Amino acid sequence: MATTFWAWLVSALVIVLLAVVIPSRLGAQSVLRDARGRYSLSRLQVMLWTVVLLSLIAGMAFGRFAAGQVDVAGFQIPEQVLRLLGISLASAVVAAAVKVVKSTNRPEAVAAYPVGKEGGKLWEMLTVEEGASAGRSVDLAKFQNFVVTVLLVVLYVAQAVSALKAVNNPAGIAGLPAFSDAFLVLLGVSHAGYLLGKMPSPAGTPAGGTMAERLASAASETEVSKIVPEVRTA
Repeated sequence: MATTFWAWLVSALVIVLLAVVIPSRLGAQSVLRDARGRYSLSRLQVMLWTVVLLSLIAGMAFGRFAAGQVDVAGFQIPEQVLRLLGISLASAVVAAAVKVVKSTNRPEAVAAYPVGKEGGKLWEMLTVEEGASAGRSVDLAKFQNFVVTVLLVVLYVAQAVSALKAVNNPAGIAGLPAFSDAFLVLLGVSHAGYLLGKMPSPAGTPAGGTMAERLASAASETEVSKIVPEVRTA
């Protein structure tokens, strides 16, 4: 089973590297930053589950291949895992939609960085996004969602390790470990609380920059690009 474990680890590292390298080569910002230039908790969640599940699938497939199994993808993906992905992706989409609405309707109260000057620490994804306390006060709805997500990721990885250790031959791997219904309910309640926490609109102006300023900086860069032609190396 050592082959499966190593393939799982290498696949996870490759996915992470691709997520870092591709945006940098395209001149785009980090995959963990949203349209405001801030680190996003929903993006981190989707990234975590993508790395864990896709790398596990790749590791199991390679283990079956190394064991001489013809049908390398002949294992099942439990319905609970698909529901987990559905909850995480749906939450990320709804969160992004709420951000777009608020960034459009009250950009002067939404925390953001100027285009090309994104900063901040990773922990800012747990802070308030709007109003005078933006970036300085921890958002309780985000914090609980972060803790629940990390807990479930760790539990799932441990469950996957135990399941793989219980199989002597990689060819005998029947499928990915399944989540219990209780874990799915916990995840769903956590994401519901996270999304509801985005509904209030705190008053005040963020100290570190606003979405209105980011939009203004983006507009100014567009105007400059129209006037000054891009210089390309021969």
